[in-house]
Amino acid sequence: MTTTETPYLLGNEPDELRRLEEQAAALAPATRAILGMAGIEPGMRVLDLGTGAGDVAFELSRIVGPSGSVVGIDQSAKALRWAAGRCEAQGLRNVSFVHDDLHQMRLTGQVDAVVGRLVLLYTPDPAAVLRKFAGYVRPGGVVVSMEYEMSVAGLLPATPLSERITYWINEAFRRSGLDPYLGARLETVFADAGLAGATVLGLQAYRPPGDPTGGRMASGVLRTLLPVLTRTGLATAEEVGIDTLGQRLFEDQVRSGAVFRPPTLVGGWSRIGGS
Repeated sequence: MTTTETPYLLGNEPDELRRLEEQAAALAPATRAILGMAGIEPGMRVLDLGTGAGDVAFELSRIVGPSGSVVGIDQSAKALRWAAGRCEAQGLRNVSFVHDDLHQMRLTGQVDAVVGRLVLLYTPDPAAVLRKFAGYVRPGGVVVSMEYEMSVAGLLPATPLSERITYWINEAFRRSGLDPYLGARLETVFADAGLAGATVLGLQAYRPPGDPTGGRMASGVLRTLLPVLTRTGLATAEEVGIDTLGQRLFEDQVRSGAVFRPPTLVGGWSRIGGS
């Protein structure tokens, strides 16, 4: 997702959109669990904020079923074309997409739920975004946000390479003015949006030794972040060694018998009107 005020740090080119698809597959179990606990159910009309490649919209589509509907909103025309093609390939008839900026768009009517995953991180005022879209949710409806808490990502037990990768990623976000720990602060963000008493819960995935997910995820995001690392002096391209990074992390994981932990996906949700 991009806005006119804060550019999406990771881009919207095809390679990045494919990386987001793989990330979404890793996040799918936690995402489904959070949506279920938050109360997303069949027949609901749902807005998916910053829909990007469409993965959350597709998850929502399967939950709300043919009697419900999902509208995915994003400012990136490239991402929406990608999402629309994937939607057509999957034969989903209850999903549509709108090309607009979250800060500027205006809606008519009400919806049953507003959902956003890894969206608030890229907005200058997360509480303002939640406050705005909560205003479009009917009484008794629900606002759901999912954000990363990135500090835990890496191998367990850690290796020098995994610690270096975690530092590079977290620091690249910080030096770009973004909060890599936003998920841990969701309850405060909801309260600042006028949604007091939100439920906030983090779900942590684990990948066993020999699973290549960690190497692929780390090398994928660092390949996209490499200009930030070099521009801000975090690391040189030679230090990162992006072309071999994923394999080196995988070999570290196998050699040390380590478990890979992706960032914790933290979900926050609140009912409008407290019902």
